[in-house]
Amino acid sequence: MKPEQMQFQGSQVARVPNIPGIYAWYYKPLVINAENIGNVLSSFFKESGEISSEIKMRYGLRFVSNSFVETVYGSRHESIEDILSDSILSADQFLVDLFKSNALFFFTRPIYIGIAKNLYERIYSQHYLSISELWDDDSSVSRHLKYFPEATTQEVIKKLGINHSFALEARVRRIPLRDLMVHIFPTESIPADALEDDSEESNPSRRALEKLLQLISDPICGRQ
Repeated sequence: MKPEQMQFQGSQVARVPNIPGIYAWYYKPLVINAENIGNVLSSFFKESGEISSEIKMRYGLRFVSNSFVETVYGSRHESIEDILSDSILSADQFLVDLFKSNALFFFTRPIYIGIAKNLYERIYSQHYLSISELWDDDSSVSRHLKYFPEATTQEVIKKLGINHSFALEARVRRIPLRDLMVHIFPTESIPADALEDDSEESNPSRRALEKLLQLISDPICGRQ
């Protein structure tokens, strides 16, 4: 029998059931503060990409170029920071209505999405507790961000030699645990072979389903 509650936030995350299903994390701030919301939303577009190109010439000669790219909006190349600043500061009541409403899940992209053999183990034991540990002042990530507050996730990974994770993404973007809500979809219809190993990297069937979820939901911190 499926649980009646499908959304969990803050300490409620410890009540996620021990059943298989899919899940999606969303940014849903409990306290509506325009500046804080602007900073978090800005971080969703902060990661810069890199373009590599190679032109093959005669006699084995090649032209190679590597350049960084940034996200801009429209033909005027407006910066994301300017757009957020102009809109958020003049839309206090709109932000309250949106973030307090369950309609948030229909009008915003999830931060992260995945499949779990055991939703409780994945969401609470792995994600939630890991984020809590990373927020500890003595964690290596917190110490690094103290001196390099503008560091991106990839820069932290490279500098500290740690693996990528949703917990790391949330910590680097300074999303408090209280502002993370997870939405679950319990289901017994996930193929059995996709649940044999909880690591999608070593499970082709699971990885295929993960790719499908990434394509149709386009999570902000998902695999690109």
